[in-house]
Amino acid sequence: MIENSLPLEIRFAKSFLEHEEGMNHLWIRLAPLTGVKHAEVRLQLPKGIYWTGAAGEYPVGADRQIILESLQSPSELLLEIYTLQPIGCGWTELILTVSCLEESGEEREYSLPVPLMISNEEEAGLPLMDDEIVQKVKEHYPHNPKHPDHYGNKELLDCTPGRQIRYDPHYQSELEKKYRVEG
Repeated sequence: MIENSLPLEIRFAKSFLEHEEGMNHLWIRLAPLTGVKHAEVRLQLPKGIYWTGAAGEYPVGADRQIILESLQSPSELLLEIYTLQPIGCGWTELILTVSCLEESGEEREYSLPVPLMISNEEEAGLPLMDDEIVQKVKEHYPHNPKHPDHYGNKELLDCTPGRQIRYDPHYQSELEKKYRVEG
């Protein structure tokens, strides 16, 4: 039987999410759910914040619910959230909902608001990092096909912008001007 409150821990990899083209990781740890035969997790995000839809080893249903399969051991989720377009700065909240079907057939649902700071990165400076969650992210992504390990290449990539070459179809060098025969 589940208690009135759901035993879980929630942490972000960094202290805020950038208001434009920002990314953060949300780590969720649920204690073992004894007496539960099925559980799902839903994440409701404010407008302008998105989730990649991946939940690591846990399957995600068509309705974007994360299905928790092993309920007798702690469940750890690592979710990547991000922004694309500029959104308003300040405090907002994500809503995390855990739906449980107990062995007795009774259904329970627990919703928890998770506060999140949206900030302009120039004004906020460097975010505070949760080193433990950052380490979990580093361990998670080499196994994720969306984030390849540069195919074994450990060298840094050269990302300097290429030189732009502009072509003017009406340009003539001094020799072209001098010796050009118009006909």
